[in-house]
Amino acid sequence: MKSESVLRITAIIHRDLVDRTLSALSLNGVQYVRLEAGRYPILKKRGRFFLDLYSNHPILDTPVSILEILVDKHSEDWLMNVIKEASELNLPGHGSIYSEEITLIHPIFSEYVYKQEQAPRKKIKPFGFANLTGIFCILPRGSAETISRSLLQNGIGVPAISYGTGTGIRDRLGLLRITIPKEKEILKLCVHSSDSEFVLDYIIDIGKLDLPGRGFIFEYPVKRGLLNTKLSLEGLKQTASIDQIISALDHLHGNMEWRKKSNQFRQSARFRNYFDGVNIHLNCSEGTIESVLAILRKAGVGSSTISKNKILELAEEGLKKDLQYSPARDSADLLIPKSSLSEVVTLLEEIHFYGRDFEGMVQITDIPRAFSYQSKQR
Repeated sequence: MKSESVLRITAIIHRDLVDRTLSALSLNGVQYVRLEAGRYPILKKRGRFFLDLYSNHPILDTPVSILEILVDKHSEDWLMNVIKEASELNLPGHGSIYSEEITLIHPIFSEYVYKQEQAPRKKIKPFGFANLTGIFCILPRGSAETISRSLLQNGIGVPAISYGTGTGIRDRLGLLRITIPKEKEILKLCVHSSDSEFVLDYIIDIGKLDLPGRGFIFEYPVKRGLLNTKLSLEGLKQTASIDQIISALDHLHGNMEWRKKSNQFRQSARFRNYFDGVNIHLNCSEGTIESVLAILRKAGVGSSTISKNKILELAEEGLKKDLQYSPARDSADLLIPKSSLSEVVTLLEEIHFYGRDFEGMVQITDIPRAFSYQSKQR
């Protein structure tokens, strides 16, 4: 099966802005968008100075939709600007957008990966800010609120949270599995790359990820992005809110370097037994992912988390009928060693993962640093 290097654009957008964003994408020739429901937590009230560290401020959940589009490298900046203008992502609270380099294994690249047909009328500047790192964390249901509150109170960033179902590890823990819920929360966050180690360590401590059954966490490289700065619902006592000032300073500096945490945070991060590898993101028709994961587990692939999503067909002209995808989809993320990648890819081909029974596609991302309870034991 052919593989190709492409860009994945992820846009996390307030639900009220999704329809007009999808309309803008359709008008500009985007045919396929993957859509997943999620939420942005936000503080109802921000504390004052050091009180932020000790107050349990109430959290308000803002509904968002997570859009993913695969594009070729020449269309990245142009399409990200289309999404930014349609959703007004320069305004705090409207959402975030970022791009990543991935490897796609898929039988029909020319149809699924967006390529801009016409050259833009004016030169497009590189979009957003560089030097960003994404953080992906799987947690037991109910754990994300505590972590989100700490991230918001300390000004680290605004996480996006979606939902999933865990597989694998509960079956290997005997009586302990009674205390480990099957329902999971998936937390995603983008930070400045110089702060990623501190944030990883911070989330591991708060989420107690060094204990069995508490989930896992990894970081992944982000090419460029524009991040949401809306941390709280504090009233406008001045002409501009703190969130608006932060956004304005980002654009004034042309980067997020000024937001880096002080060196004491990075020096205080304790040593963790991190490991590297690759993340294999499987996407297939609804109801088929569990049988795929059962086969992979027999081959030694560890636990994973299943989430629900949809593939929206925006353009009027779709694929040929025998190649068209079912809109209701299942996804799973598998974190494996690089040495196991070729074996997993071969096994997926052997079970005809890309055929009619599964309608599957595979997205592969390099993971420079990851942590779980199992890694602590290494």
